[in-house]
Amino acid sequence: MRKLFAFIFIFSMACSGPTKSGKPTIAVTILPQKYFVEQLAGDLVTVNVLVPPGASPELYSLMPSQMTGLSSTLAWIGIGKIGFEEGWVDKIRESNPNLKYFDSSAQADWIAGKEEVHGDHVHLHGVDPHIWSAPDEVKKLVNETYKALVQVLPEHRELLLANHNRFQTEIDSLDADLKATFEKLPSKKFLIFHPSLTYLARQYGLEQVAMEIDGKEPSPKHLKELAEIAKNENIKAIFVQKEFNMENARQMAREIGGEVIQIDPLNEIGPMNCERSRQKSPMQNNCSKIVAARNDQQPE
Repeated sequence: MRKLFAFIFIFSMACSGPTKSGKPTIAVTILPQKYFVEQLAGDLVTVNVLVPPGASPELYSLMPSQMTGLSSTLAWIGIGKIGFEEGWVDKIRESNPNLKYFDSSAQADWIAGKEEVHGDHVHLHGVDPHIWSAPDEVKKLVNETYKALVQVLPEHRELLLANHNRFQTEIDSLDADLKATFEKLPSKKFLIFHPSLTYLARQYGLEQVAMEIDGKEPSPKHLKELAEIAKNENIKAIFVQKEFNMENARQMAREIGGEVIQIDPLNEIGPMNCERSRQKSPMQNNCSKIVAARNDQQPE
């Protein structure tokens, strides 16, 4: 279980703008992207994250100081279909016409609630934005981030390519570890408050059962249905992100005779750092909790 990894991260922020080091600044939307950029560019750039810790990437509004700082930022690498970007990308680009914007989700295989055809294009409704939670999607994000960095740092193309190839190899190794681990689970179903591991579940054949529906608190009827599922599947753990209210999860845990396990699917530490430092990353911890719960064991 020591080699388990989960692509789970926490948001963090630093205001954009010039630094005393004189390095160019790259802005990113959420903290997982900061790790990607640092793995690719190393010390070549300073990375600033726009959405602060604990803030909702769906609802967050930029502070005036952040908007001002973007005027001296080399590029902004976005993450795709989250409310913050959809609400702010046009405003930011209008206020900073020289700011280069890149959408790192260009290759994403989105999970959507339903599709609507309008003429020659399709609208996706209820799109799950958590593409950084699974290795397959992360590889695409990293590739698009690499291409963006090459455009703004062309003189460092060779270094960026070498780092890109190394990082992709590490992600492949992570994928192999996770696949081998999840294949051994006696049951693939797990109960979670907010459905933040949808892409992870898709990649490894897991079934994520969410208490929350369309961002709304579970109704008494839904709670009753979930309790039946948990009893039938012998689910004794409910996973809750640290920033969410735990009362409904505690109520469900009492109903099924189980426990609430806090996870941190948006943690700052990157998945590969722990391998080098010999420390267990938050991603390993969360995946260990899922596996232990389905094996009816205690997490390490």
